Amino acid sequence: MRYGGLFLLNEIDLVSPDVAAGCNGILDGQPLCLAENSGELVVPHPMFRFAATANTNGSFDETGLYQGTLQQNLAFMDRFWLCEVGYPEATAELALLERRAAQLPESVRSRMVEYAQEVRKLFVGQASGEIAKTIEVTFSTRTLLRWTALTLRFQPLARQGIQPVTYALDRALAYRATRETQALLHELAQRMLPLTA
Repeated sequence: MRYGGLFLLNEIDLVSPDVAAGCNGILDGQPLCLAENSGELVVPHPMFRFAATANTNGSFDETGLYQGTLQQNLAFMDRFWLCEVGYPEATAELALLERRAAQLPESVRSRMVEYAQEVRKLFVGQASGEIAKTIEVTFSTRTLLRWTALTLRFQPLARQGIQPVTYALDRALAYRATRETQALLHELAQRMLPLTA
């Protein structure tokens, strides 16, 4: 605030609304009073920015997927410009996987990204074709990275006839889902994922 940096408050919808409202003055560009430091006033630099992330829009999580999120005070939310950030482009995720899991063949990394995109479509209800339903889990980029890391870790299982990519898929995502969704994820995996990885 003093030097013109960016302050990022992650998961703001987990903050108690009465605590969040304490930021109203800062969001309006007013100085911050540090009572514990003899009332020191920190005047915001003209380039100071306050940003926040959340899994909801501050209203409420109607889906039940983000337990613990809280409805935020409307006056507090009115001090933000809201934007929705979608999933990264496939090319960006492919580049990330190339850096993080170069040991996996490019064709495997590509299929993993395609699979993640299909799961995301199911999650948001935009899937079409044979499987056109909504599921309760999805692939964040973090989950995709975990999946590739586990696939690499489980490579020795191939000698026992266990496919590392699907074994890792269960541990990265599918075991978090209902039995019905697990079956759907496995069906999709049989169609989309390579037999060897």
